[in-house]
Amino acid sequence: MNNFKFTYKLISAFILPFIISGCEGRLPSVDTIGVINITSGSAQSGGIVTDEGSGSVVARGLVWSSDNIPSLEAHDGLTSEGTGTGIFTSDMQSLLPSTEYKVRAYASNKAGTAYGMIHYFGTLTSGAVVPQIITLSPELVRTDSVQLGGLILDGYGIDIIEKGVFWGPLPNPDLTGAKIAAGSGPERYTVTIRGGLIPDLTYYVRAYINTSLGKFYGLQVSFTTSLTLSGAIGFNTGIAYGSVTDIEGNIYKTVQIGTQTWMAENLKTTKYNDGTQIPHVTDISTWIMLDSPSYCWYNNMIENKNLVGAHYNWYAVNTSKLCPAGWHVPTDYEFTTLTDYLGGLKVAGAKLKEAGFTHWEEPNAGATNSSGFTAIPAGQRRGIQGTFTGLGLYDSWWSASEYNIYKSWYRSVATINTEVWRSSGALKQTGTSIRCVKD
Repeated sequence: MNNFKFTYKLISAFILPFIISGCEGRLPSVDTIGVINITSGSAQSGGIVTDEGSGSVVARGLVWSSDNIPSLEAHDGLTSEGTGTGIFTSDMQSLLPSTEYKVRAYASNKAGTAYGMIHYFGTLTSGAVVPQIITLSPELVRTDSVQLGGLILDGYGIDIIEKGVFWGPLPNPDLTGAKIAAGSGPERYTVTIRGGLIPDLTYYVRAYINTSLGKFYGLQVSFTTSLTLSGAIGFNTGIAYGSVTDIEGNIYKTVQIGTQTWMAENLKTTKYNDGTQIPHVTDISTWIMLDSPSYCWYNNMIENKNLVGAHYNWYAVNTSKLCPAGWHVPTDYEFTTLTDYLGGLKVAGAKLKEAGFTHWEEPNAGATNSSGFTAIPAGQRRGIQGTFTGLGLYDSWWSASEYNIYKSWYRSVATINTEVWRSSGALKQTGTSIRCVKD
């Protein structure tokens, strides 16, 4: 009996409290984000609810006070910003000038209310000149690049320590995205992002400035990257072009460069010159495993056909049936003949590239298209990953010359310089453009 009483007491003292504690409701988890855009009568802050606890979050927002520790029971003001998890932002209005405030986020569920960390801030004096920052609308939006920026109003006379943009694929990029600084001072500013963007994806942007008065942010804007190039091809109007037609009836401009006659557009046939179909492969896993001929359109979109042309793996080149009758895929030597005529690899790219920025991303270094070749930045399909890359940034063309059992020689041009790149580094599975040369 004594043993029983002793055991019962142990259960009562240790196990039962544990059980009771385990059955209690859990409060939400909420953090307070920093205070920005402080004026003499307003400011902005917000919170992040990361866990709803043991029940749905039915209310969330901010509470602030100039005297007390702010809570739902004791505050100068509060906001209500919906329910559930995630990020929210709030405007605090009707604040007093030259006053110190405390603010924190809250989130409530059936178990009660949880609070985030307290942030302290002071409002500006009455009549203080407050800088305003406008997030500029994104410009030059392409598949893989964009120009972003900000415009500062009433910023003169105020020490602007840093300015820039936050951007990323999620809303509230100042909390979820990456920062790009653009120096200091009150001038309008822009930054250009090149590479790493995903086609047909929406991104969010918010301009910011850090000043001697605090941090100020513009409104959030968004942009969606494109999937295709658009606009007419910029041929050299000072050159008389010829033409050639492939087995499908596609007509290409042609141009005489030295002793050679070249297509002035990328090949876009889906049939060999004997009329048989070239295998069309869209699936990534299939593409990277191929050791047989295939073609695709950039981003698997036929809308890219007319400007960009098709992308062929080297196995299609090796059939010797891609080009129209009387034409062929150039050898490595024939490409060298072309670049030597144009002054060598270091400068030939400028003479091959379409001029301007209709299709090429900046800087399109030195581009004159004096040869009439009219290289378009068609990008490529990678041989290892099977993904598409480089639209607007570069183009590359297979040669008919094999390097080894895995790779073949090719040429490429890019927006960043005037060169033609000669390389044997591309796997034969890679999808590149084709330019045909006359027999």
